[in-house]
Amino acid sequence: MTRIAILGGAGALGGALAGRLARAGHEIWIGSRDAEKGRAFAADLAAGAPGVRVDGGDLRTCAAQAEICVLTVPYAAHAETLAQVKDLLAGKIVVDATVPLRPPKVGTVQLPAAGSAAVEAQALLGPEARVVSALQNIGAEKLAAGQAVDGDVLVAADDAEAATTVCDLLGEIGLRAWHVGPLANSAAAEAMTSVLIQINRRYKRVQAGIRITGKSKAEAEAGGSAGVSIHPIRGLPMFAAGDDLARAIADGLTANGLAPEEGDVIVVAQKAVSKVEDRARLLAGVTPSPEGRALAAQTGKPDGLAELIVAESSELMRVRENLVITRHRLGHVAANAGIDASNVADPEGPETVLLWPQDPDASVERLRQALQARFGVRLAVIMSDSLGRAWRNGTTGTAIGVAGMRPVRDRRGESDLFGRELKVTMVAVADEIAAAASLVIGEAAEGIPAALVRGAIYDPAEDGTALELLRPLEQDLFR
Repeated sequence: MTRIAILGGAGALGGALAGRLARAGHEIWIGSRDAEKGRAFAADLAAGAPGVRVDGGDLRTCAAQAEICVLTVPYAAHAETLAQVKDLLAGKIVVDATVPLRPPKVGTVQLPAAGSAAVEAQALLGPEARVVSALQNIGAEKLAAGQAVDGDVLVAADDAEAATTVCDLLGEIGLRAWHVGPLANSAAAEAMTSVLIQINRRYKRVQAGIRITGKSKAEAEAGGSAGVSIHPIRGLPMFAAGDDLARAIADGLTANGLAPEEGDVIVVAQKAVSKVEDRARLLAGVTPSPEGRALAAQTGKPDGLAELIVAESSELMRVRENLVITRHRLGHVAANAGIDASNVADPEGPETVLLWPQDPDASVERLRQALQARFGVRLAVIMSDSLGRAWRNGTTGTAIGVAGMRPVRDRRGESDLFGRELKVTMVAVADEIAAAASLVIGEAAEGIPAALVRGAIYDPAEDGTALELLRPLEQDLFR
């Protein structure tokens, strides 16, 4: 347990930080220019989180009690606050979260003549204080929510030991912190706040943050992933025949604050592609063949649907009452040849179903080329549908169209942890990525037909197709 004073602790950022630190088991002192306000805020915090150690008072009382002081006051009060407590901070770590903003132009970088507010703080306090810059780019709302924070903290300090202490402290409350060098480098974090404000305004973001990406050197040498992240592309329209899918996804990425990077994978739901390619069919407009009528009689399905299933299948593998398992004309095994009615049309209107695209691999290759031209980076694109699996309950995202990658990662010839050579290991990486993306794309009313997946390891290829995922019929042990 560390005694920590939050100078400006009754404000939004200070209060949110105080709550997190108190719940992490530290003794918190809420310092305010108004001692009564500090005590009242501390009492409210204690009432809302029984068992925490929290007290409040004026700035000097709290600074005197603390081992670490955190400064969360507006820049206008920065110098005055430090002057009040200067004699109490010798030998202590002072975490300065100040951003040198002078309203109303908070969207413009306004660094002071000294280079940064943190450098000014060190000059005001003298060498006895151990000033550490941190927390400028983490919004109060994010901290107050009590959940994981989507953003990193840049920590700058001339005292490496103090920087490590602060990074560890922030880690205790769920923040990932990076020591970015000497205190002068705090200028980058302080300036970034104005940049993030502009992003929030222009792209309608809620407290945009920064995130440090890339693999560790050890991960890079080992060939492993630094971690996979899945980002839903929200706000896309209800697609219709003839819509420009590539442009809509590209605009959606930008609107969601997503800048595609080299090696990212875009996963798009089959329904979105089928809709823009005009693969919707009115059952009332389908004339059944003798084979279609026979299937309808066996299954109880509408004549029009049964006819479409027959037309889209190379083989009817299993037929039961209200159940048809087919080998699709492309080779995939799926119920009803992949034909679906969910999220296709208004259920009060004529019954409409959606067929798979004529050539899913060609569809995603066109999409890939358009997105690469827009963003200038190499991408892979997967078309996903939710398919059932033999002997397993439930559906999972499955790749039915692939571009820009080998859908199967052949690991034969590599070694396991004990040096044993892998003889048969082949990973259906496109299916794994599709399944991961389906967690955010959803199956019901989510309305998110595409996602960006970052960090997945795959083998890039210009000629990869989803057909590589299909086991040859002569190897089918269940026939």
